[in-house]
Amino acid sequence: MTTPNPDPAAPLRESLSRQAQAQETARAVLAVFDAHQAQFRLVTRRAEARFLARDWTGGQQDAVERLTLYRQFVSWCVRDLRRSHGDAVTAVDFWLRVRDAYARDARDRLDAELAFTFFNSVIRQLLRAGGPQLAAYFNDQAFQLLPPHAGRQVLRRYPGGPGLVAILSEVLGDLPFGQAHRAREEDALLLARKLAEELARGPGGPLLEAIEVVPTPFYRNKGAYVVGRLITTAGAVPLVLPLVHDDGGIRVDAALTTSDDVSVVFSFTRSYFHVEVECPRAMVELLRALMPRKPLDELYTSLGYHKHGKTELVRALLRHMETHDARFEPAEGDKGLVMAVFALPSLNVVFKVIKDRFGAPKQTTRAQVMEKYHLVFVRDRVGRLADAHEFEGLAFARDRFAPEVLEELQRECAGSVQVEGDQVVLRHLYTERRVVPLNLYLRQADELRATEAVLDYGQAIKDLAAANIFTGDMLLKNFGVTRHGRVIFYDYDELCLLTECHFREIPRALHDEDEYSAEPWFSVGEHDIFPEEFRAFLTLPGAPGAAFLAAHADLLTVAYWRRMQQLAELGEVIDIFPYKASRKLR
Repeated sequence: MTTPNPDPAAPLRESLSRQAQAQETARAVLAVFDAHQAQFRLVTRRAEARFLARDWTGGQQDAVERLTLYRQFVSWCVRDLRRSHGDAVTAVDFWLRVRDAYARDARDRLDAELAFTFFNSVIRQLLRAGGPQLAAYFNDQAFQLLPPHAGRQVLRRYPGGPGLVAILSEVLGDLPFGQAHRAREEDALLLARKLAEELARGPGGPLLEAIEVVPTPFYRNKGAYVVGRLITTAGAVPLVLPLVHDDGGIRVDAALTTSDDVSVVFSFTRSYFHVEVECPRAMVELLRALMPRKPLDELYTSLGYHKHGKTELVRALLRHMETHDARFEPAEGDKGLVMAVFALPSLNVVFKVIKDRFGAPKQTTRAQVMEKYHLVFVRDRVGRLADAHEFEGLAFARDRFAPEVLEELQRECAGSVQVEGDQVVLRHLYTERRVVPLNLYLRQADELRATEAVLDYGQAIKDLAAANIFTGDMLLKNFGVTRHGRVIFYDYDELCLLTECHFREIPRALHDEDEYSAEPWFSVGEHDIFPEEFRAFLTLPGAPGAAFLAAHADLLTVAYWRRMQQLAELGEVIDIFPYKASRKLR
């Protein structure tokens, strides 16, 4: 005899209760995301006032503040969820229901992809998940299934005509600070001449049909950038107009009309733009049309969405790993003392894992290396430091690693790498854009290109000094050359603020034999630096070396470095603009 169920509706009520709890939790997470977005936009909006007031220090403070927001809001959300849900907060089944409820509420938003990434960040902190628990995340397919932005318009259109000066004057006058732009008519005239020259160079001399621009400028450091395109009878042409504000007022400084020029403006070596974006996907789609070779992750990151940039990078990485021959290989260049570095040949990225122990003469620690990478993250990179993404808990199939790569990781990085059967879990690593190491580039380049590279190598050191950054180790192998021929620095374990250094001249030897001693005949403090010693690696052979010394011999003097320190201590903000002098209007 069976006992009748005293309440047949109990399972249904329990199910509905679970669904209601999941829905409530999903909306709570989405509310924190909305709060983050509101604060992000608030800081972003300050850029216009900073530009008009020429408050460059305030602008840099805003940039640092905005970079810290994401982690703060994720941490607040995780803390609140742990307090409100207790032990249930780690139940994966519960989070699967929350994820589905969250998707229903977030998928039609204009910033849906950012909302999905925020959810993944929260879940990762809550679960510290790996393996099967990854099912609680939004995966690549979930992002692919997001509805299109329905042709969301991000451009303002100005029809072409015979009066190009008047059209350009209208474009400039419609900017938020158009009324403060007193040189608008003069700039419109200079721009009209420049653009007419550019169009005349095109095959067949195409005619201008329209100008389309994003109504809101892209702000960064001392510049405001108008981004758009020229619509011609031969197709679309990129258009970026950098504006500056100095003692002479606001003016258009240059006109950039090639994809390569625009790509340098949006470089992975630059700080992130402050620009109001209603629909990130639509904006990124526009930018990708202007720069077809620029990866999606770099475009999102350039707009300040660095966490979603990481999401896009992982999505690209996983797609590359789906090919049958994808395998991690040793990275090009000399092996370092601090990092094990490897690459996926089909992806333009290198992977860097901190070693457990550093070889002599390195005296730094793992924590200090991570601090250096954080310093690069929050500083103005002035186009000379590679941006780096930090990851935890990435897992790959063991057979995707070349034997020598896996052997080095297990031997040198056991604290960060765990091999579990046929899986390799990388507990912590950094990724950077792959470039050609400068020492290898110089071996392959002809004399002209080698000379250009070493001159830019010296300029890179000086640009960083102007931004209060001392590279520390200036060996050629720690610098790289981008596809645009720019020299950048990518080895950060000895990088520091210039103002932390003590530049000294080498004291005269008291006895002749002192100069041949293995040990210095004078005391050396922890932060002491002797520019005369730079000659050992700044003296390069042949014509390129002679050109370098002719242009950059001051790098070997104490006077140069102390002068740059004084500028930094005065709080002078020096912006290194991302375009050649030949692109300037004046």
